[in-house]
Amino acid sequence: MTEKLKRARIGGADVTSIKAPVGVSRANAISGARIYDVGQGDAIAIIDDADRTILQLDYGGRQGNPFEGKSSGEVDRMLPVTSDALVMVTHWDEDHWSTGPKGAAAKAVDWLVPRQVTSPRAVRFAADLKKVRCIPETMVGSIVEFTARNGDAILWQKIAPSSPSPSIHENCNKTGVAVALLRRSGARGQVILLPGDAPFHEVPLFQHLYLAGMTLTGLVAFHHGSKYHWTDATRSMLRFWPVTPGGACDVVFSYGAGNSYGHPHPNEYAMLAARREISTPTLRTAKAPHHDILFR
Repeated sequence: MTEKLKRARIGGADVTSIKAPVGVSRANAISGARIYDVGQGDAIAIIDDADRTILQLDYGGRQGNPFEGKSSGEVDRMLPVTSDALVMVTHWDEDHWSTGPKGAAAKAVDWLVPRQVTSPRAVRFAADLKKVRCIPETMVGSIVEFTARNGDAILWQKIAPSSPSPSIHENCNKTGVAVALLRRSGARGQVILLPGDAPFHEVPLFQHLYLAGMTLTGLVAFHHGSKYHWTDATRSMLRFWPVTPGGACDVVFSYGAGNSYGHPHPNEYAMLAARREISTPTLRTAKAPHHDILFR
C-alpha cells in the first residue's frame, strides 16, 4: 500500500532561462568539490582554482550536525556562502537544506531548486527564501552546462518528474537533480560524480559520461552510502569505469555517525579497485571540516 503523508508542491517561479553563476563564468578553472562535514546530510561547495566557492550544492545537516548552539554568524563562517553565490538543491529531503534556516548568508542569495512534491516544512522554507527559482518538469532529461574559462564544466540534470498528487508519498531522491564536474583533456576527460541521494542508474547523465570514455576521479556516495537501489547495471558501470591516472578514486561517505538509517555500506563500492574511502565522521575526529575531491 502506498504510504500517505502530508505533501505539498514547492512554490516559486519556474526558471525561464538558465545562466551560469557569476562565480563559474569568471573562474579560470574548476578545481573540484569540497564536501563539508554536516552530520547526516550533504553540503558541497564547487571550488575554482583560486579556492573560491563558485556554486553551493545542497546546504543540509540534521542528526549530528556541528551547528547546534552556534550563532547565525558562526554558521555562516562554518559553511560560507558569498553574496553572489548560487545555492542549488539536489532534492527536498530535509538533510539537504536544513542548515539554510540556521544562518543568514545562504537565505539572502539565489537558490535554484527542483520543482517537487515534498514536505510542508520544505515548502514553507522555500517560501521564506528571497530569491528562489524552480527547475520545471519540462526540463527532465535535459543536461545543463555551466562552464569555466578553460572549459571545465558543471553538468546537471533534472532526472525525473515528481508525482502529480501531493497526497501520495513521493520519493524526492529519484526526481531531483544530479550533478557531475567535468575536466576536458584530449579524447578523455575526468569526472567527479555528485548524485545527491539519486541512485546512479537513475541518472542518464552519468551513463553518458561513462560511455563517452571519461575517467573517474571521485564521487560522493549516493544517499550517504545506502545499500538500497543498487542495480547490476550500476555495479557493472562502476566496475569497468576507468579511474583517472595518478591516484585512487576518492569515494566520500557523507553521513551522521550512528544514524538511524544504518548508513553507510562501503562494501557496495568494492568493485572500484583503485579507491580511497573518506567518511565525514572521520573528518570530524581529525578536526577537518571538509574533504576536497580535486581534478588531477
